[in-house]
Amino acid sequence: MSQPHALLTLRALFLFLVLNLSFRLLGFDRVFRLLLRRGMPAAGWTPMESRHRGHLVFQAMQTATMFYYRRQRDCLPKALTTFYLLRRQGIPADLCFGVKKFPFTAHTWVEVLGDRLDDDPPRLQLYTVIHRVAG
Repeated sequence: MSQPHALLTLRALFLFLVLNLSFRLLGFDRVFRLLLRRGMPAAGWTPMESRHRGHLVFQAMQTATMFYYRRQRDCLPKALTTFYLLRRQGIPADLCFGVKKFPFTAHTWVEVLGDRLDDDPPRLQLYTVIHRVAG
């Protein structure tokens, strides 16, 4: 693992743990509002660079979650961590909330300029986006 990837993975793991604890202590609504309160810095990324950085951040998040086992599904804290890390780098990302009718399930993922960042991208076609937060 390269040093930049290792640092990004550690940052993702730390933020993931903080979010997990914050959800329990403060609830989703308060944590979500706190994350959105931080502004997005201006960055001169090209679309290709933005997509590439998006995939690097998502890979770091995937690696980070291997170090922290949870029984429940992690899509919400993983997506929020990815979304926040991308926003902090000035990369335009969308946080997507979707639902599937039968059996009813919900899922959260991040998109960077139309690229879906998810551990199973074909699965996302089964979900209807009910809310999108542009970053």
